[in-house]
Amino acid sequence: MSVAVMPLWAQSSANALTKAQEILQTIKEDLAPDGRQVIFGLKAFNSPDGILTVEGTTSEQTIRDSAVEALSSHGVDFADSICVYPSDNWGQVRIPVASLRTAGKHAAEMATQAVMGTPLRILESSGEWYHVQTPDGYIAWVPQSSVQLKTAEDMEKWRKAKRFIVTSPFQIRAYSSADKNGLRDVVTDLVNGCIVEPANSDVVLSNGRLAIKLPDDRRAYVDVSDVAPIEEWAAQNFNPEKILDIAYSMEGTPYLWGGTSTKAIDCSGLAKVSYFANGIILMRDASQQALTGTRIEASDWPNCQAGDLLFFGNPSTRRVTHVAIYDNNGNYVHSSGRVKRNSVDPESSSYLKTPFLHAVRIAGNEETKGITRARNHNWYF
Repeated sequence: MSVAVMPLWAQSSANALTKAQEILQTIKEDLAPDGRQVIFGLKAFNSPDGILTVEGTTSEQTIRDSAVEALSSHGVDFADSICVYPSDNWGQVRIPVASLRTAGKHAAEMATQAVMGTPLRILESSGEWYHVQTPDGYIAWVPQSSVQLKTAEDMEKWRKAKRFIVTSPFQIRAYSSADKNGLRDVVTDLVNGCIVEPANSDVVLSNGRLAIKLPDDRRAYVDVSDVAPIEEWAAQNFNPEKILDIAYSMEGTPYLWGGTSTKAIDCSGLAKVSYFANGIILMRDASQQALTGTRIEASDWPNCQAGDLLFFGNPSTRRVTHVAIYDNNGNYVHSSGRVKRNSVDPESSSYLKTPFLHAVRIAGNEETKGITRARNHNWYF
C-alpha cells in the first residue's frame, strides 16, 4: 500500500493557515466575545492559488489593527482583505420609538428599540434597512424610514447645541402650534428620553409651550413642563427614587420582547429606561447587565439597596433570563407579562418562585464597564 506524502510547501501552508485561524479565534475571544455588540467577520483561508488570505468585515478598527499586528508578529504572511465599517456615518431616530431587529426584514425578531433623537452609528445600508449601532453598543437593523441621516458635522453641531429631553414619565403630544391641542393638531407623540432641539437659536416659549425642531426638521410645540434642558438631565447624581418612580409609572404597561420605551417594554428594557431617566446608560440585555456593577449574592438580598438590579434564571447553568429593579424590604418592580411588583422574600405574599441568582449594584460603579453616564458619552456630548 502506498502512502501519499504531502509536499513541504503544502505542510507550511497548512501550518500557517492553522496558526492564522488560532490567532483570529483568540482575538475574537478577547475583543469580540459578545456578537450583540461587536461584529467579527474575519476568516483565514488559502486561496486557489495558495495565498493565505484574511478577509471579512469588523465593526471595530481595534480588531483589524490587533489582527494585523498579531499575525505579523507571529511571522504569518497573508493577503490583507480586512474591511472596517465606517465610524463617521451617522443618523438619528426620527420617530418616537424605532424598532430594531436582528436582521433587515420586518419578520425578524425585534432586538431592541431606540427613541427619537437617539444617535445611531450607521454601519451599512441594505435595501430599505440600515445596519446600526446604538449608544449602548448594541448592533441591529432598523428601517431607513425610522432614521434621519446626519453628517459628522451635523452631529458635532448637535452635541454642542441647545437640546431638550422629554422627562415626562407619560407619553406626550407635540402640536402644530402653541395654542392648538385638537386631535388633528398633533405632529407626533413623544416618550420619556426623546431628544429634540429648540426650533430657533433662542428658546421660544408661548402659552406655556416650547417651539421645537425634530431630527427630520419638522416643527412642533410641547408643554415646557414635560421637557428639561439636556445638560440638566445629564448632570443628575445617582437617584434611586427617580429610577423607581419611572419604573413604577409604567405599572401595567404590557411586556414586549425587545421593547425599550414606555409604550411597551421587556424586563431589561425596564431597567434601561428607568436608569436612562436618571442620565445613566445601561447595557441592553439582562445577561449583559448581570455582568456589570458590584455583585451581591442572592442569599445576601437583605443587604440590597433601592436601585440594585436583581437577576433570575436557571440555577443549574446560572444562565440569566430576567431582571428586576429592587426597592426595599425584598420588594421589586419588573416586567413579566406586564410591569408589576413582586418580592424576593419567601415570607412575602408577593413572593415569586422564579430562581433568584444574584443582584448587582449600579450605584458607585458609574463609568465602569457597561455603566455610562450620558454626560460622559461622546455620542451625546
